[in-house]
Amino acid sequence: MFDAPPPELVDTLRGRIRDFNRQHWPEVTRKPLAVAVHNDEGELLGGASGSSFGHWLQLDWLWVDPAMQGQGLGQQLLTEFERQGHQRGCRWCLLDTLEFQAKPFYQKRGYKEVWQQHDYPLTGQRSYLVKAFTEERFV
Repeated sequence: MFDAPPPELVDTLRGRIRDFNRQHWPEVTRKPLAVAVHNDEGELLGGASGSSFGHWLQLDWLWVDPAMQGQGLGQQLLTEFERQGHQRGCRWCLLDTLEFQAKPFYQKRGYKEVWQQHDYPLTGQRSYLVKAFTEERFV
């Protein structure tokens, strides 16, 4: 047992699982994706990052400077992130959010909750949400 597993062990395990998966799936590459908005001084006002993987877009992080919240920047970032994913062939977007973060924000924009992870990490709740893309939305 390892409290701090050796990196070579983790790399080997990851490699073996990927080798196994390749026998059952077509070769698909995970591609990073990010969008950001800066002010005239170059300071970050907000951004979104994640990756595309086949037909799936995954949003890992969406952040808006507190001084800019409520002004539509989050929606602008999310829309552009989704548009870029759709251009890559993504049909759905998956994300997770904590109960004190932005679940209503995402639900208002068409995301549906598909699973709740209770007692995360000890007493909170983590929600997983998915949105299906439609062609008309990106025309």
